[in-house]
Amino acid sequence: MFHRLSNAFVNLYLIEEPNETNGLTLIDAGLAKSATQLVLRKIAELGRQPNDLKRILITHADADHYGSAAELKAITGARLYASAAEAEAMRQGRTSRKIGGGIFMNAAMGLLERTIMKMPPAQVDDVLVVGQVLPVLGGLHVIASPGHTPEHVSFYAPAHKLLFVGDSLNANSGKLRWVKGSIQWNNDAGLASARELAKLGAHTVCCGHGVVITGNNIGFPS
Repeated sequence: MFHRLSNAFVNLYLIEEPNETNGLTLIDAGLAKSATQLVLRKIAELGRQPNDLKRILITHADADHYGSAAELKAITGARLYASAAEAEAMRQGRTSRKIGGGIFMNAAMGLLERTIMKMPPAQVDDVLVVGQVLPVLGGLHVIASPGHTPEHVSFYAPAHKLLFVGDSLNANSGKLRWVKGSIQWNNDAGLASARELAKLGAHTVCCGHGVVITGNNIGFPS
């Protein structure tokens, strides 16, 4: 079972399994400060303790996806996971890519990073490797999905046909999309990743932004 937690404009996903000894798993850590309280409240609602959170899996090093990672790790004792390039960016308290769009876009992003999208440095405990299988949901596979950032990863549980895609896809419009633009690291790589994710055969897709998409014939971008 998973719970979608809405942190302002970004989604976090808390995974709860029947085997309580496996603990809870969080996919992405949301905005600094506000996501910490959101996650801790949800853990309490489930009748669990903060130290039941065993893993925090980060899809990519953007402020709205790892802002609360360091704080949650300190409070819960959870281990923090990310791919190598994203982990290095998190260690330095930055994003893993340059934002395009010229001086005005960079100025706007700089303002956001100084206010609501702060990036406290976070030390990753375990570097994720593509093809790795984590002991979550009967086997949670680490899938390469670069495009939004250089080493963005997604997570797929074949036993449940359940796919967590971070920002490699977007569902703000109510359907799956790859949104091109200057905020992306590489548009062509992103579209290629979307096509590869479609081949997995997921019946449920959980995006970093927008609704959860379900169905046997999910409309992936082509």
